[in-house]
Amino acid sequence: MESNRDLGRLLDILGNETRRRILLLLTKRPYFVSELSQELGVGQKAVLEHLRILESAGLIEGRTEKIPRGRPRKYYTIKRGFRLEVLLTPYTFGTDIYEPKKPRATAEYQQARELIKSTEPIETKVDELVQFLDEVQRRIDEAMRMKQELEEVRLLVETYIENLMRRIAQENEAEFERLLKELRPKLPKKILEDLESF
Repeated sequence: MESNRDLGRLLDILGNETRRRILLLLTKRPYFVSELSQELGVGQKAVLEHLRILESAGLIEGRTEKIPRGRPRKYYTIKRGFRLEVLLTPYTFGTDIYEPKKPRATAEYQQARELIKSTEPIETKVDELVQFLDEVQRRIDEAMRMKQELEEVRLLVETYIENLMRRIAQENEAEFERLLKELRPKLPKKILEDLESF
């Protein structure tokens, strides 16, 4: 997990429309600087600066390719995939980044490997892979719905705890300090930070 400062920098980087457009293009195929410049309608010098920023953040990488005639050319590709989530409520602002790791050898992973290695006729193989993908997507959707429901419950409980502690602080500061000292090891970090800045 990255620090809040790193996530803030990442949000700043992705906040630029030209950089987002570059990333979108790079999801389709590798690009040379001159191609990006032409696609975006932006000068090569500006494109190079955006690429430098994206590369220093570890989002893209440049590779030099030798061509039969002329100087070698550098092309750019996406380096790492991740999902960035932003949570904003009346009481909370936070970001989380999830980066895919090497898949564990789960039953699903093994099934995918077997389907990929199968020697069935191409039509049968692709049909089986598509059915498998549909099932994987259905399970992902189900997990995302469950995650959203649990996030809403977590948010409800955290908001209640924070509001309760704020009310105690307004009514009896000494009692608030005593409770905070006692509950500090148990309270979620976000609630502690909000209460300490109260």
